[in-house]
Amino acid sequence: MQFLLTFTVRESVLLSEIVSVQNRIGDTVQKILKTGKVKESGLLIDDRKGFFIIESDSAEELWKWLAPFYDVAKLDIQPIVSFEILPKIFEELQKLHY
Repeated sequence: MQFLLTFTVRESVLLSEIVSVQNRIGDTVQKILKTGKVKESGLLIDDRKGFFIIESDSAEELWKWLAPFYDVAKLDIQPIVSFEILPKIFEELQKLHY
């Protein structure tokens, strides 16, 4: 299953903590990229944010990869599906007479 994962560095991070936070995020991003499960990734330029589109078999697997983020960033994780499945979904819904 694919997930859109965005993360935002917490506003409560102090200037004295920036280098430490940058190192933790950088190390964690590298570990996630090395899993081979990342389809897309990058930075969102409006704030201290980043994203991944990632393939994962379970919530436990995601948690294992993302645990180092929890103290320094707010995470938003959403399952995603392709627009290619819409015709099939619409067809099934029409059969249900919605």
